[in-house]
Amino acid sequence: MISIRPFNDADNQSMLEIEKLCPQGDENCAMGVDKKDIIARYKMYDNWNVLVAEDDRKIAGWIGLTVKPIPGQEERYAYFTEVMVHPAFRRAGVATKLVKEAEKKAQEMNSSYFYCYIYEPNRASKSLFGKLGYSNMRDIKMPGISTYKKSDISPKYSIKFVDKKDIGDVVSLINEYNSGLIHFVPFTAQAFESRLKSIPSYGLDNFWVVRDEDNKIAACAGLWDSSMLADLYYAREPTVMKVMKSVFGALSHIIKVPKITAEGEHFNSLYIADYAFDKGRPDAMLTLLKHLSNLSIDMKQDYLMTAIDPEDDFLEVMKKLKPQIETWSIFAKPLEGDLQSFSPFYVDIRDMIP
Repeated sequence: MISIRPFNDADNQSMLEIEKLCPQGDENCAMGVDKKDIIARYKMYDNWNVLVAEDDRKIAGWIGLTVKPIPGQEERYAYFTEVMVHPAFRRAGVATKLVKEAEKKAQEMNSSYFYCYIYEPNRASKSLFGKLGYSNMRDIKMPGISTYKKSDISPKYSIKFVDKKDIGDVVSLINEYNSGLIHFVPFTAQAFESRLKSIPSYGLDNFWVVRDEDNKIAACAGLWDSSMLADLYYAREPTVMKVMKSVFGALSHIIKVPKITAEGEHFNSLYIADYAFDKGRPDAMLTLLKHLSNLSIDMKQDYLMTAIDPEDDFLEVMKKLKPQIETWSIFAKPLEGDLQSFSPFYVDIRDMIP
């Protein structure tokens, strides 16, 4: 008999072992996650809950959620971070029961709708949430640049670590850049500093600004090493990646080529976070992107990534460095009535730990 209860610290090791059995995807492509602590990711949020499904004292699965404010409204919305079910308990209604219990918990916390991200090849999750009344509201993109060859940096702009006295200007640029995006909550200088401190391996020491010839900040972005919370890997490597690895292996004797991560091998990657730029100066953002790519090479990282709405101008800037692009779908369900549009959408980088 399946019962649902709150997470406790004694669950951690068992859940880590179960998660390794549950890559996200299908038989052709699946992404695995290797975490050091199941709940470390949740500590970045102001409030969170993890509900555990249990059968005869054995963990059958779990679901995590956090509740966030809707800008300018008293209502809130719930983000379901993950739904995991042990393979031995699949097709027994465990996932359905977990989602329904999480919806009840979110309603108690005054949420008006629920949403989650689903990796494009994960047909099972799409089917589950579709049957539970969720709709695919938006696809977001996750471009990844292979960092293997250094770029020339234009001397037109200067690039420096952010100075505390510049935080106000940085926040103004970020707020202006993201104005009108669904789920974006404008920062204050204090809230922005607090956010950077709350994310492990981030902070002001990993944030840069680009100044133009008039010493005005034209672009900014941070680098976040999310491997402190989780490592990603292909549990089942796509065929196209295997073909590319074979081709690049031959070419590597002649020229520098991108590294293709092997099946089961952790990605060495950094996330670009809290980026913004003067939309009249995309070249300033490209200059910063090249700088971050060069830093990534120095740090022996293989990929530079972000998560982004397909209409975001930064995606066009990233395409100049020829990224590989993955797709994640946003599935959402209202408590009642109709959902608002999810376009264009602000992606909270904290949500990108699968």
